[in-house]
Amino acid sequence: MRAARFASIAALMWLVAIGFAVVPSAQAPMSEEDYDKAMKAVGATAGSMRKNLEAKATDALAADAKKMVELQKGNVAFWTARKTQDATEWAQAALNHAQAVDKAAGAKDLDAAAEGVKMLMGTCAQCHNKYREKAADGTYILKKG
Repeated sequence: MRAARFASIAALMWLVAIGFAVVPSAQAPMSEEDYDKAMKAVGATAGSMRKNLEAKATDALAADAKKMVELQKGNVAFWTARKTQDATEWAQAALNHAQAVDKAAGAKDLDAAAEGVKMLMGTCAQCHNKYREKAADGTYILKKG
């Protein structure tokens, strides 16, 4: 009887522990200021990707692609939180293209990497055309409203 009770309590504690491990932590949505910083990092990373592709530096290209994947995950989360379907879809497509570049660069397949970079840039342009505007100082900002 005592062993069964102990086993039941141990099983319950294990389930509670697993439950806390599986439940994602609540994270505050990304602010527009943080999003702006992330987009600047996306721009710098995209530029580095193009340079590394031209230089046929697949290891550096793969490192850039991994960074881009992480940046695009934030991009997806930002637009998902805003419930903006088209931008969320573009962000997801950009994430998929960044993952394809990472895979191609890892395989040293420059043709596939080049295609992935091209698709990534095209996807970025779609969103930029709708949701980005030029500020008075010449930088780009998220359109208001």
